[in-house]
Order: sequence, then structure tokens, then C-alpha cells
Amino acid sequence: MSGENTPANSQQKRGIRLTVLAIFVVASVLVGSFFYSFTQARVMTRDELREQGAYLYENPRMLPGFSLVDESNATLTPDSLKGKWNLMFFGFTYCPDICPTTLAQLKLFYQELDPEVQADTQIWLVSVDPARDTPEQLDSYLEFFHPAFRGMTGDFLEIHRFATALNIPFAKVPGGGDEYMVDHSANVALVNPEGHSVGFFKAPLDISKMQRNFLTIREHYY
Repeated sequence: MSGENTPANSQQKRGIRLTVLAIFVVASVLVGSFFYSFTQARVMTRDELREQGAYLYENPRMLPGFSLVDESNATLTPDSLKGKWNLMFFGFTYCPDICPTTLAQLKLFYQELDPEVQADTQIWLVSVDPARDTPEQLDSYLEFFHPAFRGMTGDFLEIHRFATALNIPFAKVPGGGDEYMVDHSANVALVNPEGHSVGFFKAPLDISKMQRNFLTIREHYY
């Protein structure tokens, strides 16, 4: 009879089930691979990063020796920058607009990073006005932005040398008494966990692009 469950029929059904299962497994692997590839961001080239506002040097640059102090008056040297990715903004606490705006943007940038990325990312305000920006002044000022942000100040020539090495120009604008201003770049320098200067984020900052660029750089460059 045609409906009879003979050994041949059972073997045939078993073969069909195995074939269907194999096809399902292969299809699942192919679909999974497709979605994995689709969801992974393509690594941007240096030129593409530049178009997005992140400028990378061809080779990491050694920093000059320096001895400065942080917001707690603790000594800082090049070794102080090792072990974390450092984003360094050069500004001053008497700055009326660019500095508070940039630090507010960096706060947003930092807060939106995943916790594990935050853990090895350090935001710095390096004072271009060390005559007025004492450690205490920096500490008080940075409280308005984020408790994890750190400050750097010290001898003017030391800071000037440090800024020059990071491609961040600044100059004091002559004025009477303590009412002077300081012209400075709003770019944000990038120092890798080995303590090498690797590039900068060009102002004005676009936080969404900056986050994407930063994650790409730390995962695929240096």
C-alpha cells in the first residue's frame, strides 16, 4: 500500500528531515553573517576621518619632557598621560565663550561613551593663562562641567612648549592689568595611551561625528 510505513519510506523521510535541517543551518549561518556584516561599521580611512573633523598624523609623535601640575597641585609629567586616551583642550577659566562651550560639548561627548570606554578616556583642560589659572581656580571651574575632568597648569614656557608639540597655538592679547584675553585654538588634541600625540579634532566640534571618529581611532589605529 502507498501509505505503508516501510523501512524504505522511513529512511527516505529521515533523509528529507536531515536535508531540511542542513539547509536551515546553512541559511541561518548565511543570514547571521549578512546581518553581522551589515551592522558592523566600515573602518574609515584617514581621509574619511579628516572629512569628519579628525586629523591623524602619519606617525605618533613623542611629547617633550614637561613638569606641570594638576587641579590638585600634584605634579604632572609625560608619564601622567600614559594608560588612557587623553583629549586635551587648551583654554582658560576667564574665557567668556569658546572655553565653556567646548567643555560643555566635551561633557556631552564623555557622558555618551560606554562605561568601559569612559574608564580609559581622560578629558583635560590645559590652561593657556597659568598666571590666573591656579590649581584651585581650575578645580573650582571644572566642577561646573564634570567631576572626571582634570586640569593642567604651571610655568608659562612649559605650557607653551607642550601646546606647540600638540599643534595648539595660543598667544596673549595685550590689555590693561588682569583684563587681558588669550587667543587660542579650539581644536582638541588627542594623545594615545602610550603618551604619544596622534592628531586632533578640529573645531567647531560635531559631537556625534567626534564620538564615531574617536571609537574608530581607538579600535583601529595606533
